[in-house]
Parts: sequence; structure tokens; C-alpha cells
Amino acid sequence: MERKPQQQTLSIRISDTLREFLERAKHVISNGRNESVSTSDVAKFLLESAKDERLDFRLEVADLQQTPTESLVGLRKKWQQGQAWSRAEWIFVAQYIQIACEEVSENPLMPGPGVFATMLEALLAVRALRTDRGSGLDRYYADNLDVPEDASFNERQFDPEFVPKIVRNLIRGLRESPSPPKKPVGVGRNFYVALRDEELSNVMALNRALEPFLPTVFRLAARGHWVREHRPVRARRREEFVDWPSVPTKKDGDFYLSGNVSSEGEVHLALTMDSRGVVYPLGPYPQIREFAAILEQLEPGKRWDGPYFNAWTETLKGQELCFVFRRHKDQVTFSFSEEEWKRLKRLFSAALAEPALQSLFDELALVYGEI
Repeated sequence: MERKPQQQTLSIRISDTLREFLERAKHVISNGRNESVSTSDVAKFLLESAKDERLDFRLEVADLQQTPTESLVGLRKKWQQGQAWSRAEWIFVAQYIQIACEEVSENPLMPGPGVFATMLEALLAVRALRTDRGSGLDRYYADNLDVPEDASFNERQFDPEFVPKIVRNLIRGLRESPSPPKKPVGVGRNFYVALRDEELSNVMALNRALEPFLPTVFRLAARGHWVREHRPVRARRREEFVDWPSVPTKKDGDFYLSGNVSSEGEVHLALTMDSRGVVYPLGPYPQIREFAAILEQLEPGKRWDGPYFNAWTETLKGQELCFVFRRHKDQVTFSFSEEEWKRLKRLFSAALAEPALQSLFDELALVYGEI
């Protein structure tokens, strides 16, 4: 019997910078499919790639991760200028999409069903470009979408239309059902793995296939970036002057809502409560979004515990229902009667429907994402 050649062990000293790079590369290689790799495995992989005279896109992803905010700002500029993204750039963005789908932020109802439906369509668009059979990846996709065991995954009689069929059924339920099904949070993980592991023909075909989904893709990536990095996707210094629209003042009873916009486009609101002699500031955007979500979602007997606020209801001695909220950073607490709470809801609803504020929030959704 012929003996296999013995593998050699190489021991080298590396700088802290190179070690950090290897750690980032390890994250890219192992992320998504629960693969376990060591730093030495990554170094071996890089050496073999160099021997084969090919640069693996996962190394470029690790480089983009060094400055994630600046990388996303650059990708937004490329998108808005109609320039294609590299496969590494798509994978980098998809990592944040996975976070955006799997973790909660200011509003637990976000992202909405329509966003998940769009990402399922994007997953099918990537899968349609595959140049091999890809049955192993289809099993992985189905597992992450909580699909029960099915005969279509028999090794000998694999049905290539099984995954497209179940994904289209999910899309239909998310878009058309009056009570949408459970959100398929695994679609973010699937999208990431599809971009990383599918055998695709070329990157230009990938860009053409995903172009219709770019607005949703980028907002989700910005959301994931906010959740993970706690920073908006915004350049450190704006290169051009922007004449932002002004925020109109709205009134309901003794409640007034006014606001201003910073040079960066950040919105800050001021809630004036005449009967209490108080002007209550709200901002930046994530805090405003959470406060608006509390107004819409807090129900009697329920409690809200969010990044910026606690809120709850109380029943006083006279059986009068009160709505209460408290901001974490200053611990200032306000309580409102049911009628006052309804007026506060009307006020915010009217303000958020203003075209000027909607246009500002559309921009901020690309900075902070779907929160």
C-alpha cells in the first residue's frame, strides 16, 4: 500500500496586524454555516490560495470589515452612482443583513413581513444563477426556513424545485395573508451563505439579478450595522451642502411637536406639554422611532422594555387607566390619561405623515436602517 505523504508543520512569527487580519478572515470563512475553523486552518487556506494564483473574495471581505462604516458609506455611493459591487462587497453587506434579520432593535415589529418577502425573492434570484446542482445548499436553506423533513430531500431523488416552491409559498403568505406567518428570520443567514458558497457564473450577472432589491438590501444592512456597531452609516464629514427640509410644527390640544434638522440630516424633535410646563426633547432618529413605536403598540396591561425607554400602564384608585413612559438616560417619568395618550398618538401620527418629515426619515432609513 502506498503511504500518503506526511504533512509538514510550519511555525512562524506574525505581527499583531496580520493576526487580526487572520481573525477577521476566520470569521468570514466560518460564519453562516456553523463551520469551525482555526487560525492555522485560515493561514493554510491563504497559502494554498496563493499557490493556485487566485485571490479569494473572502480576504477582501475581511479587509472591508476593518472599517465597516466607511465601507458601507462607499458602497452606498457606488450603488447611487450605478456602479456594480464585487462579490466580496455583496458578502460583506449580507453579513449585516443576517444580523438585521435575526436581532431586534428599537421596534420589535421591524423589519416587516414585506421586507422578509423581498429578501426571499433576492435569495431565489441568487440561487437561479447557480452553475451546479447545489443540493447541499438547498438542504441548508430549507433547514433555516424551518421546513419539515420532506421526501424531496432523498439523496437519490432530489427535487431541484423543492426550495423554490416552499420559498414562493412563504412569499405569498407574507405578502397576501391578512395574518402573515412567522417571519422567516433565517433568510438573512441563507442570503449570506448563498452569496458566499453558491457556484455562480459571474459577478455582473449577480449585480443584474439583485439590482431590483438594492433599496431593501441596503436598508437592512444599515440596520444590522446599527445593531452591531452602534453607529449610523454616515461619512465623518459631508462633502456637499444639503438644504434639508424644515420640520413643520403640529398641535393637538395642549401638545405641540416641533423639530430641527442638523447639517448632517439628523432630526431632533421637541414635545411641548403646556399643561405640565415641559418641553421634552426626542432624538436622534432611533430614539424617535422607538417612541413612535411605543405610542402605536403599547396596550393596557402590557410593558415595553426597549433600548431607550420603559413604558407600561397603570390603573389608579378611581379605575382610571394611565399610560406611563420613562427614558433610561434621564429617568424622567411622565404619565398620561387615556384621552391624553390618544391625543399624543394623533399628534405623532400627523407629524410623521408630513411629506417633509417623511423625506427626512427616508434618508435616515438608509443611515440607520429598518428600525
